[in-house]
Amino acid sequence: MLPVSEPASPSLGLYGLRRLVSNMSKSRAKPKPTIKMIDERINIMTNRIDQFLNMFVAELEKHNTLIAKLIEHDGMMDTEDCPSCQGTIRTPMFDGIVKVDDCPYCGCPLREGEQTTLPMGEEEE
Repeated sequence: MLPVSEPASPSLGLYGLRRLVSNMSKSRAKPKPTIKMIDERINIMTNRIDQFLNMFVAELEKHNTLIAKLIEHDGMMDTEDCPSCQGTIRTPMFDGIVKVDDCPYCGCPLREGEQTTLPMGEEEE
């Protein structure tokens, strides 16, 4: 739609029409965003991504807890306490899942009397 102040006339020609359209589009163009505006948009986007990831992790934790409780209910969960740090290590008893020998929290052996590394002088050659 043409502005009221500049009526279209057949004598305008192609050049005049292009200039008229160019002037109209310039008057409607949005101003270039400032650094502050861009920073605010980035902060909003970052907050939304953080909210989404927090929601996703919460749902994943719910599913993880549900699966662990179902495995425990079926009696297929092995639970060990670390003698060193008192951490609880839970391992599902399924084919292909190997029980850990060392505590994932502190690195100490879980079972007494097991030696996982050789002393310095007894290395195999």
